[in-house]
Amino acid sequence: MQAVLFDLYGTLVDIWTDEWDFSTYGILSQFLSYYEIYYTPEELAAKYQEKTAEKMMSYPGPFGEIDVFQVFEEILAEGWRKQPERSLVIWLARLFRSLTRRRFGLFEDTLPVLEELNGDYLLGIVSDAQWVFSEPEIRMLDLNKYFDTIVLSSRYFVRKPDPQIYAHALRAMRIEPSQALYVGNDPEADVAGPQAIGMPVILIDRENSLQHAQVPRIRDLREIPDLIRTSYPA
Repeated sequence: MQAVLFDLYGTLVDIWTDEWDFSTYGILSQFLSYYEIYYTPEELAAKYQEKTAEKMMSYPGPFGEIDVFQVFEEILAEGWRKQPERSLVIWLARLFRSLTRRRFGLFEDTLPVLEELNGDYLLGIVSDAQWVFSEPEIRMLDLNKYFDTIVLSSRYFVRKPDPQIYAHALRAMRIEPSQALYVGNDPEADVAGPQAIGMPVILIDRENSLQHAQVPRIRDLREIPDLIRTSYPA
């Protein structure tokens, strides 16, 4: 075992967002009026939902992914009637994220396990995530210093459990699937993909609610080093 790959949200990061809170679109509507872009909150909410759905339908296969940056870019372009600057698109996307975020932080076992694994194993992230939100969130939590490779679904237009997303990380790390352990928290998203390419999987089950899972479970990420030593000896 040479590497440990982690899911991000629900595994390392405790987060809850509410994109259905209508007050968010009222604030965004006011913000955009300063740029002479006039959407009502209702129009803005409808456009966001419609464009997100349209883009999901446009990618082939059951596990296609969108880049939500493009959604906000199109919303601005239609309202402004010209191509928006990239910086304004990022500002709008991250304002949206900050307004919808209700809980955000590391689980208490995250840093201890990363500190223990760091240096002994290559570390990576493979996660269904929007880069425009997640890349700064990874930095603000000071996680980036631990990871050699970070693969986010929106950068590759493919999401879990498609094996491709894991293969991208393994190629970047120059290791075989059998040399990496994947750690996730969702039996539906985090198991089939790694198993399809021969990568072992464990699930973090802090609430002891995944008894039906067909892979090993742990209750605390700090169990990982001992598990590797006993189950995957060198």
